[in-house]
This record gives sequence, structure tokens and C-alpha cells, in this order.
Amino acid sequence: MHLVLIYFAVVIFANAQQSVEHPVPLPANADTAQCVECHAEKQQGKHVHTAISLGCTTCHNVETKNDSTTIRLTAPPEELCFTCHEKSKQATLHGPYEKGGCLLCHDAHASDNDKQLRAAGNQLCLECHRNRPISGKVALFKTAHELSESEFQEIPKIDLDPTLKFGHPMGAHKVADAPNPLQPGEKMSCLTCHENHGAEREKLIRMAEYQGKQMDVCDACHLARDEASMAEAQKRADALELQRQNEEKMRTKQAPAGPQRPPRPPEKNP
Repeated sequence: MHLVLIYFAVVIFANAQQSVEHPVPLPANADTAQCVECHAEKQQGKHVHTAISLGCTTCHNVETKNDSTTIRLTAPPEELCFTCHEKSKQATLHGPYEKGGCLLCHDAHASDNDKQLRAAGNQLCLECHRNRPISGKVALFKTAHELSESEFQEIPKIDLDPTLKFGHPMGAHKVADAPNPLQPGEKMSCLTCHENHGAEREKLIRMAEYQGKQMDVCDACHLARDEASMAEAQKRADALELQRQNEEKMRTKQAPAGPQRPPRPPEKNP
């Protein structure tokens, strides 16, 4: 099922494993801290990779011989991120993540999105997993990460309504723009139900804690929603009962509206 994602992780980054010639030769003792003088965009964004502050040679080797300077990664691209970030050992791993294709979802340097993601919220997941027609190659996130039409269609897909707010895993199930019953104040998203890197369950389904118990996220979410609905219904019932009691008190306290006829004397027996 993940053949295309494996292909992507191993092949699409192949060029990064090779040395790339720098546009201009650099002195053999060049201060790599000066890289940002030409590559300022690498540290521009709301979220900048912490490795940037450690220096470019944290991830890149710079080598000058004669009149040529070459740049290459300090480790194979599928291993580089895991030299700093511990890899999940859970049973089910996201296809690109499993093969070290971190740069499919993350920018290596900087992004306006949290965790240097290439897109915000559900748009990140839907770039690959939304069922949509394409023609020819697709450049994921408008980058050089290209897949052919057949490769793209082999990735597991979901169908959503035109607003992309509901339809998965079924019919009217919300995937966005709806309260998250398990996280008050937050909205539902793909990550409400799925892990991003690894999980013990198939399809990266999350486990969740509800009222001190670990359970399937679907069960936890629906229990929370049902209990919230019952609490709201009880609240409305209590308000109606209080209103009825107040109205009853008002009726008993209300004075007669007009003069009352004196009671009729009892009839005498003949």
C-alpha cells in the first residue's frame, strides 16, 4: 500500500545524496556562518529549524578543492533527521516517515507553519490523501517533489464534501470546523483521530484517554460527545422545571381578579 511513498522517500531525494557544486568557489577556510548572507531565506519564517542556529555545517559538509566548492549532507537524507530526532518504534509508521522522507511534510529550514510544516492543518494531509483528479505529474506543495499520476493515485485516498469539512470516515462525519470533544476549545482535524508519525494501530489510529481510561479515540470522542449532549439536555430540563415551579408560585400568590360570590348556604331537608 505504501509502495509509492517508499519510492518517494528513497528515490525523490536521490539527488540530495550526491555532492552539489556551489555556484561560486569558496575559500577553503570559509566561515559557514556567512552562508546566510546569500541564503537569507533559509532563516526567514515564523518557525525556523533550531539547527540553523547551530550553523549550516550541522547538516551540510562544505568542501573546497582547487577552484570548486561542493556541498553535501552530513548523512544520507533518509537518516539525517534521525541523527537528532529519535525515530518512533511503534508498530505502524507513516510511509514517508518510515523511510526518512521527512521533507515531504517539513521544510528543512523555515516555514510560516508550526514545526516547519509545508501547509497548515488538514491541508498538509490532504495534499496527498484527498481524492482528486490530476493530469500528468503532481508537484507536491508546489515543490520539486514530483509524483506521476499513477504514483499519486496509489496513495490511500479519502473522499470529502466540496468544503473539505466532512465525509470521512463516513457520510456526515466532521473532519474540520467542528469542536473537538476531547480537547475543549480546539477544532477537529486529521490529527484528532490519526497520529502523524507512528501508532500501534493500523491507519495510525490514535488511542485517547477519557475519564482516566485509555481507549480507542473513536470510542472516547463519541462517549464525550454523548455525555456532553446528555448534560446539555439535563440542563435544559432543569431550566424548564425551574420555570414551571416559578410560574406555579406566582399563580398561588396572585390575588383574585374580582369580587367573589358568597358561599351558597346548605339546603335544608324538608
